[in-house]
Amino acid sequence: MKATLHKAHRELTRNHDTILILGDGQSMPEDLKTFINWNIPHDAGALGRAVREYPHGIVNHWFNADGDLSIQWAKSLPAETIKHAMGEVEGFDVDWDLDQPHYNHDIITNERPGSRMHGSSALFATLASLAMGYTRIVLAGCPLDTEGHYYFQQSKETLGPIWLGWDFMAWIDFAEMEEAQQVRSMSGYTAKILGKPTKEW
Repeated sequence: MKATLHKAHRELTRNHDTILILGDGQSMPEDLKTFINWNIPHDAGALGRAVREYPHGIVNHWFNADGDLSIQWAKSLPAETIKHAMGEVEGFDVDWDLDQPHYNHDIITNERPGSRMHGSSALFATLASLAMGYTRIVLAGCPLDTEGHYYFQQSKETLGPIWLGWDFMAWIDFAEMEEAQQVRSMSGYTAKILGKPTKEW
């Protein structure tokens, strides 16, 4: 399981060995606060709306596994933020190919092989960050749970998303890879699968 760079329209800069990746989960604000208090030098990455929440300047990398649905979002972000997508998408700077098991998804659903990424957008961001040379990756607000997004008040209507077995299998398989030792999560099921970081980690 890995991300392979297909095309980049700009240099993939890396200022530190550690990258913090912000997700959209309910746990993101508290995870972010905890990590920032550790005062660890880091680059910043984000998924979705979390790109607006980073408190210390511009986010270095913005990852979106559904780039074709987020073209306007990509175009609205600062030019300094490098935008990453799976496949070449208008408004994005970097095009990644993702190699991962299909878990018989195409056979069970009759969908085209490779039509669905398994895991989550955070897994895409993690694999791309490893490919860029980051040696320590911290996930914040990427719990892989159904508590909803941090920007909605919790209610029956805002709970989710509904993760499937394929998504958990992908994360579990990733956790067995040697590179997974470079990744930790602050909360949720990804923390149970990968382990939690500490300031000293």
